[in-house]
Amino acid sequence: MDDWKKHLYIIWVAETISLIGFHFCLPFLPYYVQELGAKDLGEAALWTGLLQTVGPLMLVISSPFWGILSDRFGRKIMVERAMFSGFAILIAMSFVKNVQQLLVLRILQGFFTGTLTAAIVLAASKLPKEKSGFGLGLMQTSVYVAATVGPFIGGVLSDIWGYRNTFYFSGILVGIAGCMIMFGVQEPEKHQEAEELEQKNSNAKNNILFLLIVLFLFQCAATFLSPVLAIFIQKISPASKKIATIAGSIIAASGIASVFAAIGAGHLAGKKDHRILLAIMLGITGILTMLTSLCKTTGQLMALRVAAGLSAGGIITTINTHIHLGTRRASLGRNFGVAGGISSLGAGIGPMIGGAIASMYSIESTFIFSGLMILLTGLICPVILEKTTIERKERLPEITEP
Repeated sequence: MDDWKKHLYIIWVAETISLIGFHFCLPFLPYYVQELGAKDLGEAALWTGLLQTVGPLMLVISSPFWGILSDRFGRKIMVERAMFSGFAILIAMSFVKNVQQLLVLRILQGFFTGTLTAAIVLAASKLPKEKSGFGLGLMQTSVYVAATVGPFIGGVLSDIWGYRNTFYFSGILVGIAGCMIMFGVQEPEKHQEAEELEQKNSNAKNNILFLLIVLFLFQCAATFLSPVLAIFIQKISPASKKIATIAGSIIAASGIASVFAAIGAGHLAGKKDHRILLAIMLGITGILTMLTSLCKTTGQLMALRVAAGLSAGGIITTINTHIHLGTRRASLGRNFGVAGGISSLGAGIGPMIGGAIASMYSIESTFIFSGLMILLTGLICPVILEKTTIERKERLPEITEP
């Protein structure tokens, strides 16, 4: 097996385990807040919203910062920093005495972790340019796998062991992932790159700013639905006694569909015109999201969310692939760090806008606004982006620094 492929698989497994650990706490966070003293449901909801928001907002600041440091001091050490920080912080969360202490730890988690961006930079630094789509598509599946598996297992374990012990187990998982990186992956060599594939595709560099705009608009619009999806399910299925199971099943099915979409997009990205790929995926996703507002049963909602997962799952893979193609290896940390910050900013703003739309108009209008914004984002892709594809050529020998 090629060296880059062996390291890619190790990084993917480690990052998937790490993200599963971070997702463990999502199902029971509102209940843990109540256990820590927020007895009133309104107060518990306020604290839960704040705890879920501070992490992404801190990533907006920290992702570019750690990305720049990774270019200077190394990729591997940044992944180790993120994972071992997560290990310590999650363990500490099992010992907090009040919500204020938990908030402080969530702020620290947002600043010091960010394992996904760090792992993508480490993987990208070892990937041949012609394998960008495959490698970054695989890395993106770790997000969907973790979002599907993590909350389910975390919810089950919290019922068995209690909330505090589940945080402890979460930390252990993230620590194991850190050890896999420490002992299983070698630090990439630093290169002085005079000539690379991206020189022949110099217009790919000009695309990065516009790719970041597309990333922000998509993440923002997609997360409009975060605060309303569960409520919408409750609205169309008011008599069901297993509403949480139904909601979890719909989210899980959409996540599984996104895994296959990310892999498929990885095979196409870099080979086909990414402007058209993004326009098609965003357009279909936007239309399906708007149609969701018409759902009357959970079966209809399940079908549309799975279809949307198949169309949307490859969008970030395609964007990341072309950021990789337009970036010199020496600047991978900076560019992917900025992309991580932009993505977190969109994911942080989106739920607030979605909640505001639902409160001012209706839950259904949130799906319409979200879908329309995604559709319009797709329509601008062929206009603002330039065509970039991988073209093979003989590369000059890489110069290794002493």
